[in-house]
Amino acid sequence: MMDKDRRLAYEGTLFTIFIGLVLVWAVRVADSWDELRASIIIFLLGGVGIVLAVMQLFFDLKSSRETTKPEAKGISFDAPAIVSASRWGNVEIWAWIVAFYVAIRLIGFPTAIPLFVFTYAKFYGARWLLSITLAVGAWAFTYGAFEYILHVPWPESILSEFLGGD
Repeated sequence: MMDKDRRLAYEGTLFTIFIGLVLVWAVRVADSWDELRASIIIFLLGGVGIVLAVMQLFFDLKSSRETTKPEAKGISFDAPAIVSASRWGNVEIWAWIVAFYVAIRLIGFPTAIPLFVFTYAKFYGARWLLSITLAVGAWAFTYGAFEYILHVPWPESILSEFLGGD
């Protein structure tokens, strides 16, 4: 039985390496394109995919070194029931969506993104460091992808219109 587990781990590692190489190849091909705008999505998604493939490879190699594996459970075809952790259920979800929209309109999209991510993470129990890291990551992605690379013009927020007086 251990040989079968090793073979499956080996095949999983090879598959991860294959996917990583395909993503590296896609980024290399996009790098040779003359039009930068056409290759931005390949760079963005390929870069994220390469990072995730490297992380998966790390986990594959780490798990293949473990000598004891937990006992596998049988296959269950029953879908787990979705149970809301809150008694408010969907109302809570819609409240977050509406609050996010209001924040975008009031303070603007680039400011609302990290504020929303931080608030959401803290509200659901994330530690301070994780909440701040997620908020900074969300801001860096938004700024890097949409402002720095794509130069997306954001609509004016209500607060900036009020303070700007235009």
